[in-house]
Amino acid sequence: MVTISVDDQPMVSQEIINIMNEIDPEGTHSGYSDISKALDYVKEAKPDVAWLDIEMPVMSGLELSMKIKKLSPNTNIVFVTGHEKFAYQSFQLHASGFVLKPITKEAILRELDNLRNPVEMPRTGLVRVQCFGNFEVFDKEDRPVKFKRSRSKEIFAYLIDRRGALCSVGELCGVVFEDREEDRSLKKQMRVFIAGLRDDLSKIGAENVLVKGWNAYGVDCSLIDCDYLNYLKGDSVAVNSFMGEYMIQYSWSEMTLGELIMKP
Repeated sequence: MVTISVDDQPMVSQEIINIMNEIDPEGTHSGYSDISKALDYVKEAKPDVAWLDIEMPVMSGLELSMKIKKLSPNTNIVFVTGHEKFAYQSFQLHASGFVLKPITKEAILRELDNLRNPVEMPRTGLVRVQCFGNFEVFDKEDRPVKFKRSRSKEIFAYLIDRRGALCSVGELCGVVFEDREEDRSLKKQMRVFIAGLRDDLSKIGAENVLVKGWNAYGVDCSLIDCDYLNYLKGDSVAVNSFMGEYMIQYSWSEMTLGELIMKP
């Protein structure tokens, strides 16, 4: 993604650039306080998104947006201001969005999720995980991951459900073998399944997703692109994809499903 931020206060543009670099590290994110240089950049780069301060001394963001639209009709205009009074004017100009200062990452993400001209964001994470409906895992090429053991896949599902919290071997035994009494043999089996999970992830270059603690395991959520985790962040695509089903092949998932259904 290519974005430009124009603000007469360079610190504000830099703040947006920092947030965009965090959201889209592979993209190109530039900032300008000089209007003429900003327009030159728009003419050359045809940015996907332009974050425009409304109150600027040389030219207002409202005027600048019309010039940008002539140079790059598909650029999404998002106005950035400290005053809500400009909201009506911005929507009259068919802007994509409106962000109030102080700027937050959540506000930027919300606008990126609802762009007038949608931009395909590069998928982040070493694996893509689908929790809504059946639980499924996909590699970086979006191919289904084949688990050698179904129990290994279930363990991975439970660790995703726990959202990165470390889970003891005993806890995992209680979930996967809910009808059996925990003993040394059961824990040995569990370690075999965990080793299998590590091997399965290693084959797709995602071994770092599995995190090991003291006799406990978890997942690094920052390395996972997951509809459930994105839903909890308020991602609009994930929210719209939830149809009342969650990891339907696992009975222990019903508690989380209830929480999702009750979530406002």
